[in-house]
Amino acid sequence: MFIRGMQMILTFDCYGTLLDTSSINECISNICYENNVNSQLAINAFFSYEDRLMYSDEIIPYEKLIRKNLQFMDMDLDTDDLFLSNYKAILQAYYDLKPFPEVTSVLEDLKKAGHSLYLMSNSSSQIMQYNLQTMNKYFDDVFTADDTGCYKPQLEFFSFVQRKLNLNNNNHLHIAKGFWWDIVPCAKIGWKKIWINRNRINGLKEYQPYKEFNDLRALPTYLKTIQSIEDKNIQDHHQKPE
Repeated sequence: MFIRGMQMILTFDCYGTLLDTSSINECISNICYENNVNSQLAINAFFSYEDRLMYSDEIIPYEKLIRKNLQFMDMDLDTDDLFLSNYKAILQAYYDLKPFPEVTSVLEDLKKAGHSLYLMSNSSSQIMQYNLQTMNKYFDDVFTADDTGCYKPQLEFFSFVQRKLNLNNNNHLHIAKGFWWDIVPCAKIGWKKIWINRNRINGLKEYQPYKEFNDLRALPTYLKTIQSIEDKNIQDHHQKPE
């Protein structure tokens, strides 16, 4: 149930939800093409080691994590220091990430509607300064692994934000593309959530309920709809005879 007339607190994942990360893949693929390396193996290794490093015993700052990731890639693919030597180029690919086509207009609509917008990202504060250049004016605050001391999907990341913003299911929705990183922990901690299923894959029923969209375009209308339904329910309740 949502409180009548209340603007929502909306928390967003960043990479894949708001920002298109395909340029990172392109950067790695270009390095592979120029050096006769299998690009799919390299991309798989990059994201596999990223996940492993995120959930090691001690958190690694994201820039250092990327660098360590490239070292493991070189080890795994037997490429000497090929990927490590391209650290700056790959880091620049992160700096240069751009929003998906619909994102800016949707965020503007949500802000005009009076909603509070917050970002939750496994990135670092420094990288986010670049990432938010086209979106910063829409967000009330940003929470990164630098703030929480852990990476998603660890529940402490979500608990940290919940404590900071005093979130509850009457005032809050989480919007994310990452199923394992966001939808699963949201189900565990009890958050209402919207899955931005850009890849149009099948989710897992055990982590329902969640609303599902292929991109963000339907989000403003959906929020208006659920608010209208709740307003009508409250109105009908008050009109019932004693």
